Amino acid sequence: MARRRSSVRRANAARSWLPLAALAAAVLTIGAIVLITMSGGDPAQRSNRTADDMAAAGGRAATRPARAAESFTQRLTEMWTAAGRVEALEAENEALRAWRDIAQRLAERNARYEALLRMPPDAFGEGVDVTSAIAAQVVLDSGGPFTRTMVANAGAEHGVRVGFIALNENGLVGRVVSVGARSSRILLLDDYNSRVPVMGASSRVRALMVGQASRPPDLSAQPLAPEGPSLEYAEQNLREGERVITTGDGGLFPRGLTVGVAHLDVSGQWRLTQAASQSPVDFVRITPYSGLATPESEGVVADPGPPARTGAQARATAPTSQPASRPQAIPVSRPTPAPQPQPVAAQPPPVAPQAAPAAADTPAPAAPAQTAAPQP
Repeated sequence: MARRRSSVRRANAARSWLPLAALAAAVLTIGAIVLITMSGGDPAQRSNRTADDMAAAGGRAATRPARAAESFTQRLTEMWTAAGRVEALEAENEALRAWRDIAQRLAERNARYEALLRMPPDAFGEGVDVTSAIAAQVVLDSGGPFTRTMVANAGAEHGVRVGFIALNENGLVGRVVSVGARSSRILLLDDYNSRVPVMGASSRVRALMVGQASRPPDLSAQPLAPEGPSLEYAEQNLREGERVITTGDGGLFPRGLTVGVAHLDVSGQWRLTQAASQSPVDFVRITPYSGLATPESEGVVADPGPPARTGAQARATAPTSQPASRPQAIPVSRPTPAPQPQPVAAQPPPVAPQAAPAAADTPAPAAPAQTAAPQP
């Protein structure tokens, strides 16, 4: 019954198209006749053109269902393959997002490395071998023998030794306290065991920076929250907001490294805001520093005496060829006593005076005068 009804419906549909087709054919015929009538020229040529136009119109009308079927088939094919194309595009988009993330990470890492490489030579302090600096990536560690430390991915195989200093583009980070084969441990400035001699960059006021962190960092809540070290033994001449640098005293750190900025807290205690904590500390440069050599370590050089005098100096300080004349004794005239009658008495033989030594500086003393005999 269903087939019969469908066939009846198709027959009815076909019969409904017949009047329309007949009407279309009549319209085409009338149009062709009108065109032939209105066009001039040779009747043979007009008949040929009319025949061509009618053939073309009939061909288009005959091929119209075929073109519609072809377009419908093309749409079905595109719809069938659209799902596959969408899946391919989604996979390509996912790969591009992964490459984008990698490119962003590499760009950020390159920017940090460029910031480390663009550090001026005076940022490493005095007496530091900048050519032997080692770039490393660090992570915060809550274990170890100290409270606030970071572990770097560079060790003895990369040339790192105990005592090397770690800093970033902003300032001093810490000092290497232990070294492994491919890793090293850096003691941070805010650790309770950290003691660094510092001074004001402009006022030259000296102080001792003492770390205040006595508890391990909370890796879940505030992993990188530093505790500001205190500046002990600082004078009041230290200025608010002054840049603080290392002094180099003790030989652990070079002189001139930027440490932070000094400020007074509410209790009147000098505190330090670390310069290295201005940005996340994840890349550092580890540089060797062994301190200044002492004369005892280099070997004391024997004293060669005063330097030899030049010819002009020798002539200026040499004594004259003629010795200075010795002072002459000036004779002193004494009054002659009046002669008095003397009794005749035996006189002792005169004693010859002894000659004075030739080298005497002073003349010989005069002989004592003889006393007169007592009168009767």
